[in-house]
Amino acid sequence: MSSIKFVHLADVHLGKKQYNLAQRYYDYFRAFITILNKAIEQEVDFILISGDLIDSDERISPAVLKEIINSIKSFQLNSNNRLGREIPIICIEGNHENPFYTDYTWLKVLADLDLLILLSGTYDSKKDRIIFEDYSSNSHSGGKITISNCTIYGMSYFGSATSELFPLLPNAISKIDDQFTILMMHFGISEYDERKAGIALLPSLEELHPMIDYFALGHFHKQYMIPPKNPWIFNPGSLEVNEVNETFTDRGVFLVEVFENNTKQVRPLLCENGNTSEALSIPNRRFLVIKDINISGINSFHEAQEFILDLLKRYGVRLRSDQHLKKENLDLPLLYFTIRGIIGYSQLEVDLFNLKKRILNTFDILGLRLNNRLVSSMDHDIALDSELNIDEIEHEVFLGTVASETQYEPYTTKIFQLFTEFKQRFEKKNPNYKKIGAQLETWITSDKTMYEKFLSNLEVKRKTEVKLPFTKQKTKKKKEEKSKVIKKEGTEEEEPDFREIDYSDLVDDEGSGFDDLIDDGDLE
Repeated sequence: MSSIKFVHLADVHLGKKQYNLAQRYYDYFRAFITILNKAIEQEVDFILISGDLIDSDERISPAVLKEIINSIKSFQLNSNNRLGREIPIICIEGNHENPFYTDYTWLKVLADLDLLILLSGTYDSKKDRIIFEDYSSNSHSGGKITISNCTIYGMSYFGSATSELFPLLPNAISKIDDQFTILMMHFGISEYDERKAGIALLPSLEELHPMIDYFALGHFHKQYMIPPKNPWIFNPGSLEVNEVNETFTDRGVFLVEVFENNTKQVRPLLCENGNTSEALSIPNRRFLVIKDINISGINSFHEAQEFILDLLKRYGVRLRSDQHLKKENLDLPLLYFTIRGIIGYSQLEVDLFNLKKRILNTFDILGLRLNNRLVSSMDHDIALDSELNIDEIEHEVFLGTVASETQYEPYTTKIFQLFTEFKQRFEKKNPNYKKIGAQLETWITSDKTMYEKFLSNLEVKRKTEVKLPFTKQKTKKKKEEKSKVIKKEGTEEEEPDFREIDYSDLVDDEGSGFDDLIDDGDLE
């Protein structure tokens, strides 16, 4: 077969407005357009985006959608003018594009406008199998597409049940000897980001290797290839900095060329901190991260401000009086640092607003992120070594709760990941409860051992717990019986005594389904 060339990227997060700075909104689009231009320069056959092209499906405004449409249309026009053909953009939905309140997403809108190809294999829960139908240019749907001698399969974000798909994939993927096979999914490998829930390198995942030549992942914002020697699993990382720690990790895209014998050459294109003249590098907004500034022993916060300003000058932060860069210039940095220490005055004297104002007026920076880790010796009962944020505290509380239910201890990580996903969905407006219930059903039934434990515990609760709801028919029947007794005796009607009501009809003979376990009103 002839040589095939493609670009693999993920986690573009278009529409994100980091730190509520307008320029950061444009920085994300700039990084995306940079890659589109490089794809034309390299004359690639197609582009893969393994999820999270858009930052959040719920927050996308008409202006953001217009910007995305214009960017891709401009790319198609440039591709036609310079190469005489369009370069197809092949996508899957990530966790930021897979909402629970609707089945029609913005990526599907873009697919219907012929701006991209959206792949989505389907999971048949009744037959416990995955189906990859051929992509249809008429319906703009399907799970696989063939370009030249390359077959591409795609699955949208599947959350905490992702690992349960691995044993089903070999039967769903048709491996042809002279074709190069790509599978696109959106999840992270756990050991590559300790802060996020990921999927372990399970045997069922390793067993996919004979079926797949290139496993195109997204989700984790760090670039990695697995295994280091002769890799077949590839995660490009994010295109721009989403969290400050990402400034210290490799991120970017992969430029891949496939040769006649299905061997491949994978070249990482890395993001740079600021402008760059390297042809195969990706310029990003410069982040200037200063090591922690300790103000212990300084008598007042006014003196501490002078100390901090002087220290920033000595660290080389550019003064506004020296050179004033335009906001569009990626070398105009975001300044990030933490002040810490034990102070001998009240926290009420810590005027961070004035400190930030003085820093912004003194230095030539786009924005400032300042963390306060100060502890006052005048305050009491403060754990000096505690720096847990709200998410970390929530995680600790949840682990303690699950630990009290020993039968679920082996599933703690999976349950917490599901809990986090549902929490995010319920925070959105008008969540689709049926879709949430369907995911819960799929998640529980995907692990047979856990499902059996769940049914066993449910049966015990049916027999032992007091069941508050009761059927309207039974209640009506009892009221009619009591009414007859009252009329017969000629006495006034009294309030019913709920202690006498028989709740045995709470669960019908056919068993309780998942719709019974999730009540829309209760969730709301």
